Amino acid sequence: MKKYLTIIIFFCTILGISLLLAQISAETIVATIGSENAIYLMAVLGFIGGITTFSGIPYHLILMSLTAGGMSPFWLGIATASGVVFGDSVMYIFSRQVVKVLSSSQMAKLEALAVRIRQNPHLITPGLFLYGLCSPFSNDFVVATFALAGYSYRRIIVPLYLGNIGYNIALGYLGYYAYDWIVGVVG
Repeated sequence: MKKYLTIIIFFCTILGISLLLAQISAETIVATIGSENAIYLMAVLGFIGGITTFSGIPYHLILMSLTAGGMSPFWLGIATASGVVFGDSVMYIFSRQVVKVLSSSQMAKLEALAVRIRQNPHLITPGLFLYGLCSPFSNDFVVATFALAGYSYRRIIVPLYLGNIGYNIALGYLGYYAYDWIVGVVG
């Protein structure tokens, strides 16, 4: 019961923060945080979002609020994606260390997965790029799976990073052009 209560409190906190942000004007948020701090804030929030698998923080609404307040969607998108890829890098390193302690049956399953992935190597890079570009979900499962299957850091992270840059810049522009409508729906 305590486990479920913690989850409920966590999601209520995220919802509360999101609703609070919807009530504060974007210009007020930018004026309070400051433009230089906003870049750092988004990098940190992206990092936290990049290392949290099940409980990703709602940096999306903050990114949209900052761009609606006049911040550059381009630079905030790059800062956010850089934070996310740093978090993904931590997950990659962690996953590579986990391989060393897996049992032989778990290793056999991973090898079978690696063989399946390698059957279509030409789909890996575009698939990772498209996942980063289109998915609002954490990259952790993808990074961990490919890391455990023995893929190199560069082959995993570069396409995810480029996709995440596109995703976060697009999200920033969505905030820039549609913030008032979104706040009207949420608030």
